[in-house]
Amino acid sequence: MTTPIPFVPDRFKDNAVHYLGGRAAYSPRLIRRVAQACNLDGTQRLLDLGCGPGQISLAFSTWIAAGVAIDPAPEMLSIASGLGLGIAPNIEYRLGSSYDLSPALGQFQIAVIGRAFHWMDRPDTLACLDKLIDPAGAVVLFATSHPDDPPTPWFTQYRALLEEYAQSDPARVQRQSDDWESHDSVLLKSPFTSLERVSIVEMRRVAVESLLARAMSMSSLSRERLGTRLDELLERTRAVLEAHAQDGWLDERVDSVALIARR
Repeated sequence: MTTPIPFVPDRFKDNAVHYLGGRAAYSPRLIRRVAQACNLDGTQRLLDLGCGPGQISLAFSTWIAAGVAIDPAPEMLSIASGLGLGIAPNIEYRLGSSYDLSPALGQFQIAVIGRAFHWMDRPDTLACLDKLIDPAGAVVLFATSHPDDPPTPWFTQYRALLEEYAQSDPARVQRQSDDWESHDSVLLKSPFTSLERVSIVEMRRVAVESLLARAMSMSSLSRERLGTRLDELLERTRAVLEAHAQDGWLDERVDSVALIARR
């Protein structure tokens, strides 16, 4: 069994401001497919666990009656509540984490987790969710990936630079080790063993500045961790990106993926 990554509540305190501008957005088509697959009709309750800046709960807000979005970083919650202000009044934002799951939260029909499941004690989190999610409900893990393609020759160099500087982060090293279990494997050992994967593949235009923000959105590349080496990384990264960019823009393949897990 994979040892959980140590819980650090303020891991993203320096990165939160860069998250929305840097991370690739989940495709609206993916949100719609998941909502339809989970039979959301505006009457359900949703739990957004490790909500970050709140983009997933906001995207689902018109498909549900109410939602609770939880994150351990006040900086992330501030962005999330600002993002949902006046648009998603049915979403409640709470400071907390997967370690705070309890029956006091009430029952849910769906729990969504975007790019945050690896930070949790995954078996324990799923055991807790088993008590909070209705029998016909689901846990849905969201992610985006950026495969190498001939039309995106810059991406291999970009990723290699980020990996070079991220290796000082023990948590990243742990996740890349041979001992690290995949999310699929962890789910198959949990109560949620019926898995379905939905993927939307798109070519998008992305700005050089957004790709620099993506680097700064990663906790393994925070200013606190790298110090002045972050400036060095950004300078080297800009040089790589601008060598391929046209008027400050590049083409990028984005795979938006949802892993739907039911009992």
